[in-house]
Amino acid sequence: MISLDRARKLRRAALAVAGSAAVALAGVMAGPAAAAAPEPTPAPAGITMVNGTGKTVTLPAQTATALKAAAGGQSGSLGAATGKATDKAAPVGTDSVIGPDGRVQESVPSTFPWGGIAHLETNQGGCTGFMLSRDVLVTAGHCVHFNGSWVTSYTVTPGRTGNSKPFGTCSGGIADVWTTWNWINGYPSDYDYGLVKLTCDIGYSTGWFGWSYNTGENLVGQYLYVEGYPGDKPYGTMWWDGDTVYSQTANKLWYWVDTFGGQSGSPVYRYSSSGPCVGWCVIGIHTNGVAGTNPTNSGTRFRPDVMDFINYWVAQP
Repeated sequence: MISLDRARKLRRAALAVAGSAAVALAGVMAGPAAAAAPEPTPAPAGITMVNGTGKTVTLPAQTATALKAAAGGQSGSLGAATGKATDKAAPVGTDSVIGPDGRVQESVPSTFPWGGIAHLETNQGGCTGFMLSRDVLVTAGHCVHFNGSWVTSYTVTPGRTGNSKPFGTCSGGIADVWTTWNWINGYPSDYDYGLVKLTCDIGYSTGWFGWSYNTGENLVGQYLYVEGYPGDKPYGTMWWDGDTVYSQTANKLWYWVDTFGGQSGSPVYRYSSSGPCVGWCVIGIHTNGVAGTNPTNSGTRFRPDVMDFINYWVAQP
């Protein structure tokens, strides 16, 4: 039986689809204006990935197709992985509740695909991440490299509700966390993405989200969701909210969805009833709160360089 919260999500998604014709007439809004900051140094060609030990992997520049997608991975039957629990961590991020708080606690956090959303506790603080394969947890770049320092230890707890950990935990250290050369060298929030190549195959137990991107798609006015582990709610509980996209660029999305610190790294997703990714499909990574004249929260949009980065690690043994 579908939960009342999930039914609410589906009704909201249906309303968003019904309004898509009006959205198309509105045209693409430009992203919030900001003073252009000079890039610190020219970025290397291709995508250079870096981990906490200083290891680098460079992918050659490629011409990617405008539309790619992948189906979600169903839950498997492997036993839950285990790891050493960490102390409660302060939430990372400056995410924002915009007006009345619209967030709702997830009523079925251990069911597919919500079980693939994980509480990410690190030596630097608390974040959120989401599974995109058996052992790849995607998150924000600042959840693995923050204020010039790398995360040196972490514990991942998917589908968590307080002390209930239906899939157990998975822990590791500095060699497992990855982001890009652009992020650690001071490039803007367009490059705020990272991941953890886990020390276990916990994704076989949780399952993982489908994903899609379309570099030419106008998402302004479309309905989407952000779901994760905010620091202002009971510790280790999963919360979601849904609302419309305010504006976009090729690299980022701005949206009216309520969030709070600790939800950095949460999946930005929507429901698709047709197309290359059907069901609950991730289209971005939540990263930022309201800042300056920008009235909304924002996240890194899935696009060729982001998915090349993620898919490289998905393919690694």
